[in-house]
Amino acid sequence: MRCFHFIAMFRRFWQRDREPAPTSYGPVVIYHHISKTGGTSLRQVVQANYKGKALQEWYGPNRGSVAWYEEHYHALSPRRKAAIQCIASHSAHYLIPVIDRPFRVFTLVREPVDRVISLYYFTKILARSGKGKGAEIGRALEELGWELTDIYQHLGNQTTITPEQHRLFAPFFNGQARAILGPHMDTASMPFVQGLPDILTPFQDKLQVVLDAHYELGVTEDYDRSVRYFAQVFGWRRVFFRKKNPTRNRPRLDELPAALIAVIRSFNALDVWLHEYAQRYLASKIVESPDEP
Repeated sequence: MRCFHFIAMFRRFWQRDREPAPTSYGPVVIYHHISKTGGTSLRQVVQANYKGKALQEWYGPNRGSVAWYEEHYHALSPRRKAAIQCIASHSAHYLIPVIDRPFRVFTLVREPVDRVISLYYFTKILARSGKGKGAEIGRALEELGWELTDIYQHLGNQTTITPEQHRLFAPFFNGQARAILGPHMDTASMPFVQGLPDILTPFQDKLQVVLDAHYELGVTEDYDRSVRYFAQVFGWRRVFFRKKNPTRNRPRLDELPAALIAVIRSFNALDVWLHEYAQRYLASKIVESPDEP
């Protein structure tokens, strides 16, 4: 009897595996986790709302290219693709030119000066024992003996930056805009300049197009309302507001020289525009209940 039972069970699994593969997939949510925007906290909310095979996380180095996502996404079986409801990583938006189903991207945008300060001190922590690009930046800063002001003094408005310098230090020059534009433009050609000169106009124009076409936006400084908005859009049932992975031992903005804040802001003018755009976007979408703060 055990033999017959085993055969019957095997047939059921065999028949299930021979079922026709899905010919189309439902919509998927793409979480573009921009570094140092409060994204680790939001990642936990994502993990609470998409369980098991519903969530595909692709965190890790060497994944910031359309080619990588094209190879790995299309290597998934039809059933695996069909089960996915959310894809999350620092570079998940590179799926935009690749994915074969309806989608919507969401992300948090942070006030640029505060993000740069957090990024700088975070790389110094990572330099001791970390891995990835953040650790690379931290170790490069140590080797050069550079403080934060030196990044802008040595690299800002320069025409002789090496490709390696550009790769390493680009996050300090409109890093959030660069991240969003990565799948759509050659951001290595975006110069380290102050303000919004004409040379940045094509990048700003493309950023507007990409945001309008694909993104739901939240703001780090308005984190709770941002999460509530995402929950409303994507139907999340589990929403909580725990802050994770804050950068330790970093100064507050009001502890920094006004001149340094002005320099950082001027070299991140496109990120300033992006942050203000995200603030307006979120304000236009939020419908508060009478008892909501």
